[in-house]
Amino acid sequence: MKKYMDKLNRNIRINKNLFVFLLVIVIVGITTGAIFTAIISSSDKELVVSYLNTFFDNIASGKLDYTSSFINALILTVGLAILIWLLGVSVIGFIVVIIILFLKAFVIGFSVGSIIATFKLKGVLMAFIYCFPHHVINILVFMLLSAFALIMSFRIINSITSKKPIDFKHYMNRYLTVLVFSIIILIVTSFYEIYILPEVINFVMNIVKW
Repeated sequence: MKKYMDKLNRNIRINKNLFVFLLVIVIVGITTGAIFTAIISSSDKELVVSYLNTFFDNIASGKLDYTSSFINALILTVGLAILIWLLGVSVIGFIVVIIILFLKAFVIGFSVGSIIATFKLKGVLMAFIYCFPHHVINILVFMLLSAFALIMSFRIINSITSKKPIDFKHYMNRYLTVLVFSIIILIVTSFYEIYILPEVINFVMNIVKW
C-alpha cells in the first residue's frame, strides 16, 4: 500500500500543473453552482425548497429506502468513475472528462447554495454536514481519476501524432490500479452518505430544533 501511495504522490508532484488546473475547474464549478441558486426563477426556487423540506422531513421520520438509495448512489458515483476511466483511453475523451468534473462540482455548489438559501444560518451548518467528509473526498477522487484520465489520453494522442509506440500494458496496469482505488473509496463514501449521514443530520436537527 505504501508503494502505491508513494507512486501516487510522485505522479501528483510531476503533474502539479495539471492538478492545479483541475482544482481551478472544481472551484469554478462549485462557485457557479452556488451562484446559480440565486438566479433561477421563483418557481424553480419553490421546487428546490419543496425538495429540501421533503428530504429533511423523510430523514426526521425515518422514511428512507436505504437499500435502493445505496444502489442508486453506487450506480451514480461508481458509474461516473468508470465513464471517466473509459474516456481516458479514447482520443477525444479529455474534453468530456473536464466537462464531467465541472458538472460534478457544479452540482455540489448548487446543493450547498440551495441549502443555505433555504435555511439561512441553520443551512450553513447543514450544508457543512451535507458536504463533509464524503462529498469532499468524492471530488478529490474524481479530480485524481480525471487527472490520470487526461494523462492517459494525452499519452495516446502523443503516440499517434509522433508515431512512437508506448508501453500500453504498463500504463494500463497503473491506470487500472487508480480506477480500483477510486471505486473502493467511492463505495465507502456512498455507504457513509446513505447509512450514516441521515443519522448525523437527524442528530443535529434535534439539537438545533430544526
